[in-house]
Amino acid sequence: MDAYLVSCSCGGTEIRLEGAPQVRGHCHRRACRVLLDVPFHSVTAWNPEQLAVTKGAGRLPSFRHPRLSMKTVSCRDCGTVLWNTNAMDWRVVAQRLIEISRGALPEELRAVSHFHYGSRLFGIAEDLPKTA
Repeated sequence: MDAYLVSCSCGGTEIRLEGAPQVRGHCHRRACRVLLDVPFHSVTAWNPEQLAVTKGAGRLPSFRHPRLSMKTVSCRDCGTVLWNTNAMDWRVVAQRLIEISRGALPEELRAVSHFHYGSRLFGIAEDLPKTA
């Protein structure tokens, strides 16, 4: 079984992701854009039991959005968002955070599609499938 260690910018917190993610792609959903203040979010999404905090569990405040059924979990000291949740309570980890933590994004975690593309802010010209 594959496992990936991911840490915050200051190294004070670390999570372990196990197995294969439920989703790996570029999310254009408006709620994700609002929660994270980004134009789209390149993600891996994991079931709750696939993510474990391996370092700094007491340093992980969460922010629940006042209108959305989503939250972010970040390092108290450096502010790095380690994951956010979605309406299905998956643990959504940014592909960029994995890439920074490991030096490269493993091929098996690379995006395979764009989803919620119908609510995008702008078009993206590439060959990955795009679903509304």
